[in-house]
Amino acid sequence: MSGVTIAIYIWSAFWIYWILSAINTRSKVKKESSGQKETQRAIHLTFVVIAFIITFFQFRNIFLWNEIIPHTPPVEYIGVIILVLSLLFAIWARVVLGKNWSGAIQKVEGQRLVCNGPYKYIRNPIYTGIVCGFFGTFITFGTIASLVGFIIILFIYIIKISKEQKFLIEEFGEEYKKYITKSWALIPFVF
Repeated sequence: MSGVTIAIYIWSAFWIYWILSAINTRSKVKKESSGQKETQRAIHLTFVVIAFIITFFQFRNIFLWNEIIPHTPPVEYIGVIILVLSLLFAIWARVVLGKNWSGAIQKVEGQRLVCNGPYKYIRNPIYTGIVCGFFGTFITFGTIASLVGFIIILFIYIIKISKEQKFLIEEFGEEYKKYITKSWALIPFVF
């Protein structure tokens, strides 16, 4: 089985798990306040879908599917390993958040600031896992399309982090400002 096929299966399993977990979590929490308008959330999700379409649909007759990384089994499997570890990291972060998790920028009833597990050093480890997972996918596919998908994901999560950080400062005040000084937003030692 090729690394590309494995990557497709891994992403499919991840999103099935993610959606089922979201349904389970969302049915048990009450929203207190929101830092994201429905249109902003729709735009974010639209760009996530666009990144996936560009990356995974093989438009072989256009330049986007040209390879820019050698398409060899060792390279593919390095990408798959990065993908698997990244998505496992995102799942771990999601589990640590428990009922504090929300796909939207919002505060849920009884929410507290989580600063343990992967959150000790990274404020947005779920986003880190997804972005790094897309990087692994880019390595696996090695195409211009997968690079474009990775860049789209990176930028939309940087934008979401910016909006989320403003909201969390309003919600948690000094506690969150102190947390910012002790952690990285997305990638340790980079951002």
